[in-house]
Amino acid sequence: MYTPKYYQENDWATVSGFIRRHSFALLMSIHDGVPFGTHLPVELEEKEPGAFLLRGHIANDNPQSEDFKSGQTFLAVFTDPHAYISSSWYEKEKIPTWNYIAVHVYGQLRILTEAELVDSLTKLMDKYEAASACPVHISDIPEKSLHNNLRAITGFEMTLDRIETRFKLSQNRNDRDHAEIIKQLRASGDTQAVEIAEEMAKRRQAGQ
Repeated sequence: MYTPKYYQENDWATVSGFIRRHSFALLMSIHDGVPFGTHLPVELEEKEPGAFLLRGHIANDNPQSEDFKSGQTFLAVFTDPHAYISSSWYEKEKIPTWNYIAVHVYGQLRILTEAELVDSLTKLMDKYEAASACPVHISDIPEKSLHNNLRAITGFEMTLDRIETRFKLSQNRNDRDHAEIIKQLRASGDTQAVEIAEEMAKRRQAGQ
């Protein structure tokens, strides 16, 4: 991913926090000579202190599952939020742009054992069911139904061999334009625009 230096984010706490908040990823590989992607939840886990990996699962009927034993490098793309930046908000310049955050992770895949897959699914359900009024746990699923579903999917873990970041948040704008962009994004009422505005404000306050 092309990223000018002033848009790069190298703080792991910031990057890992973003991955965890925006964990519905695009997993990409090369399948039969062409790019192939699947949208799926991918969770960042700390396997041991300081050692991180990504975990997820895919339907066996998905052709991409055939790539899991290929030894190739996979790409997981995490993105959102994003917002259009109108040039009418600038004092002088008249070229509009787009602000956004994206993280690209490159790594190798390993297929999970059934026990590891169950552990991964348990953590996934517990995380997203926590906000439910009536949370469902994996132990609530009838054994036969769970077994049938486990046979239909393949779990994987992915190493974090290379991470690329692009936190494009108007870092190159002067204080007047920067403040106006934040004002306009907040006024839009759009949740993604507001999230971009808050991230911009936090970084400018920190001198970034």
